[in-house]
Amino acid sequence: MFLTTTNAANPTALVARRVLLRGFVQGRGVRPAVFRLARELGVGGFVANSSSGVEIHVEGEPSQVTQFLDRLPAVAHCDAGLEVIVDEKVQPSGALDFHIRRESAAGPLAASVPRDLAVCDDCRREVFDVDNRRRGYAFTSCTQCGPRYSIIERMPYERSDTTMERFGFCASCQQEYTSADARRFHAQTNACGQCGPQVWASDAQGRNCGAGDAALTFVVDALRAGRIVAVKGLGGYQLLVDACDEAAVQRLRRRKQRAAKPLAVMVTSVDAARRVAHLDQAEVNAIMGAANPIVVLRAKAANRLASSIHPGLDWVGVMLPTTPLHALIAERLGRPLVCTSGNRDGEPLACDERAAEAALSDVCDVWLHHDRPIARPIDDSVIRVIAGRPVSLRLARGLAPLPLALPTEPAILALGGHMKSAAAWSNSRQAVLGPHVGDLDTLAARERWLEQLAAWRELYRFQATTLVHDLHPDYFTTTWAASQSQSTLAVQHHHGHIVAGMLQQGWLDRQVLGVAWDGTGFGPDGTIWGGEFLIASARGYHRAASLRPFRLPGGEAAVRQPWRVAAGLVAQSSPSGELQREFPVYDVQALLNVSRVDAVSPVTSSAGRLFDAAAHLILGIERVDFEGQAAMMLESAADRTAPHAYRFSVNDGGTEKVACPLLDWRPLVAGVCGDRRAGVAPGVMAMKFHRALARGIAAVCRRHSHLPVVLGGGVFQNRLLTELVVEQLADHPQPLGLPGVIPPGDGGLAAGQLAVALMNWENA
Repeated sequence: MFLTTTNAANPTALVARRVLLRGFVQGRGVRPAVFRLARELGVGGFVANSSSGVEIHVEGEPSQVTQFLDRLPAVAHCDAGLEVIVDEKVQPSGALDFHIRRESAAGPLAASVPRDLAVCDDCRREVFDVDNRRRGYAFTSCTQCGPRYSIIERMPYERSDTTMERFGFCASCQQEYTSADARRFHAQTNACGQCGPQVWASDAQGRNCGAGDAALTFVVDALRAGRIVAVKGLGGYQLLVDACDEAAVQRLRRRKQRAAKPLAVMVTSVDAARRVAHLDQAEVNAIMGAANPIVVLRAKAANRLASSIHPGLDWVGVMLPTTPLHALIAERLGRPLVCTSGNRDGEPLACDERAAEAALSDVCDVWLHHDRPIARPIDDSVIRVIAGRPVSLRLARGLAPLPLALPTEPAILALGGHMKSAAAWSNSRQAVLGPHVGDLDTLAARERWLEQLAAWRELYRFQATTLVHDLHPDYFTTTWAASQSQSTLAVQHHHGHIVAGMLQQGWLDRQVLGVAWDGTGFGPDGTIWGGEFLIASARGYHRAASLRPFRLPGGEAAVRQPWRVAAGLVAQSSPSGELQREFPVYDVQALLNVSRVDAVSPVTSSAGRLFDAAAHLILGIERVDFEGQAAMMLESAADRTAPHAYRFSVNDGGTEKVACPLLDWRPLVAGVCGDRRAGVAPGVMAMKFHRALARGIAAVCRRHSHLPVVLGGGVFQNRLLTELVVEQLADHPQPLGLPGVIPPGDGGLAAGQLAVALMNWENA
């Protein structure tokens, strides 16, 4: 569709400029803003979404064009920033009008793909305004909010290339779309109750239970009755229950097969969030942002939430409504809602009606469907404010796809790891970290991962010449890469984490001391790494120190049963006979026998497993249901006011032959056992443990005071530990690189892998 305004300038006096804008400039109302500026100044030309960004050709009298260029950055403002890539003189064409036009797609995509945005305040007001024609309409949106990535079929961003294409405009929406003075001028998601997507409800037997407002009433009544509702959200189905109904939450856990992993809670406003959790200003900014993530907050003790929402944890994930549909449900219910992904634990997110009904038939009691197709399934993002800055724990809706400040050639696909899988790629025009897909343990999850890879290649229009994967030989991503025809590159797990952190800081041109602490990463020596200090650049690394290695008695069984790790560490750090006293109900001799067998008791330096052992000794945790659970509970238990720390010092070997300095956990474990016998409170012990780790990290860093420090790996999702490290390194002469929007855990691994591949190719 062509939208025009007239240029009355003298054609013989025209000058012309071509401008290319990059950044998140598509799907944010930039073209309408440029059009209005052109109309005000009376210039001619056009503005278009293109494969490169937003293309502008402007011509008029010299003073007009100068004013246009001077005012352009302000009127085309985007929250995520705007960059003028090209500003060059061109030959005037004699254009007498200015119009919004469509460009064809060709070649690898250089434009940033727009991300899904939470419902804005203006649209939300309309939905609850009794006199507004969009009152109660669940799909109200404008140029500043609504679905983007999840509905895009092709780029550049145009309505005809999204799943909104099937919904024609009614007369009122058409008038809004074509009127430059309207708030929804050229809003590609524009719709209303007369012409746009619709909702309907059904019960578990498939019976229709109403559409529109009647469907919402049916759903809210079901929630009040303690039933589980599957709602088709923006990026996939979500499961909702009343967050204050303990029986309903317990039933959801059983059916979803999610025994203990915390559940997110949706509330109607920041004031409502304050009733369930403590928020500082950085957390308020995060929860109110257009990305609309789940924000991990410290829970209030008397918050009315069901205790099984975040069992054993002193924090809770809280979010505001994503869409008008969520807002309508939440406001009518009047209580917090559990809002969790529509899948069984470990399975991919359901995103269309037929697949959802098959996958969730015995999970939910009520369905709320809608007829706007989801082109690209995407989960909710999760962030946590650590040391005053937002840190991504899961990069997804509203935050992904994430452009990366990297070279763009050649076309490379980085596959990430196995847990919390996400991919990254360069297509010769841009480098990007894609959204969270999930763990790759099941066949369904692997099929979804392969579907997403194909979809990203199609959207960004590239074929990779090289596949980058983790060093672990048994990861699905590694074996899949080996089965393809492209060349491959293996990147060691912890090097990938540190380079992702270097990319986060803009330090790819430096050498750093990387602290890479996590649960599992395959080391080049064949052992399981996870407590590493690496002197690293983008081109390579060497190990500067590590946690003292220990055995995992029973291998994977030890990951699920922390008492096994604890018993193994106590056996190596306490006097003879102490082991049986600390573990009277276990067959510790059999455990010791198993620990001597290399095939079933691998050697590790994992900080994650050290947390598991401490959680057993301090809190009595015998079994965990998900990765990181024991560490999360230990952090929650810590008494922040408690002084002192266990001894956790750097050991250069002494009479032992060691390849590099070791952080020796033996005195730490002995100290924990001593405090346990003395009856010291678990909260005090947990705090002493965290402070010991922070001091140990700082001790190694001080040995390399000439190097900046980068923290990477999932352990640094722990707010307490990370902030203690910041405190310990306050006087470090070099900067400390903290996690940020690139997840420090495995969700950010592909970004580091891609950076390694591109920087090595560029410098080859």
